[in-house]
Amino acid sequence: MDSVGRCFIIVILLFAGRLYAQPIIVWDRLLTHPNSMVPDLLKRALQVTADEYGPFQIVPSERMEQGRVIKKLAVQGNVQVAVFAPNKYREEIAIPVRIPVTGSLLSYRICLIRRADQADFTFISSLDDLINSKLMIGQHQDWPDTEIMEANGLTVWKGKKYDLLFNQLEAGRFDCFSRGANEIVQEHYAHSYKGLEIEKSLIIYYPLPLYYFVNKADPELAVRLEKGLNLLKENGEYEAIFKAKFSQTLKRLAIKDRTIIKLENPLLTEPTKAQMREDTAAFNKLVSDASL
Repeated sequence: MDSVGRCFIIVILLFAGRLYAQPIIVWDRLLTHPNSMVPDLLKRALQVTADEYGPFQIVPSERMEQGRVIKKLAVQGNVQVAVFAPNKYREEIAIPVRIPVTGSLLSYRICLIRRADQADFTFISSLDDLINSKLMIGQHQDWPDTEIMEANGLTVWKGKKYDLLFNQLEAGRFDCFSRGANEIVQEHYAHSYKGLEIEKSLIIYYPLPLYYFVNKADPELAVRLEKGLNLLKENGEYEAIFKAKFSQTLKRLAIKDRTIIKLENPLLTEPTKAQMREDTAAFNKLVSDASL
């Protein structure tokens, strides 16, 4: 075969490769996250990098809780992308893409409560008040929030399944299901018929970003996501998506009018702290602008 023929075959093979949609196995709870910015941003980051990396097909994983998906991420050939808050262990077993998925909103924790219990929260104005109130906060046993809250002296009731925590709040197992400002409104819509309400006066704040994590067997995918997210930040699409998804939410939650109770987060690694310091001003402005 002459050189022209060989070049023609190479071009055909390359073209065929570009047409093949790369399957990407994504944690099912990322794709069904209470706020649609989480799956939408992932898809856009992949779409804007398709010219460089080729087409893709998102494949949902089997249904699983957060603790199990973290174990799956540590094994080659299982889940390729998930989303959750970082800590040292998670950053060791998977690749964190350190661009917050929903700005800084996961740091703003607001209580989902039983509708009749608002008076129990109204006069709390400090961490000591919250500790002394003996109000119990419900969390998933595998979420970093559980360890953060316990490290700050709060009493935490631990559940094993996310979906059941709403029923357990309704049943009185605990008093506050602490949720991120990026998720609580949608969760309230889904569970308000159980007599649940968004608490009106408090924010429990601690620095906690929401990151995409990529299986260490797929470092190129992590690079692709980082490139895609940075492109979306640079062209203004990230900000536009954030405002579209959260403007009404932030107005409803009236974050500026709430008492803020600040906690320390002892779980952040130095690289994550450094990235958060770099991001703070921009994401605080994003929240402020979207709240207007």
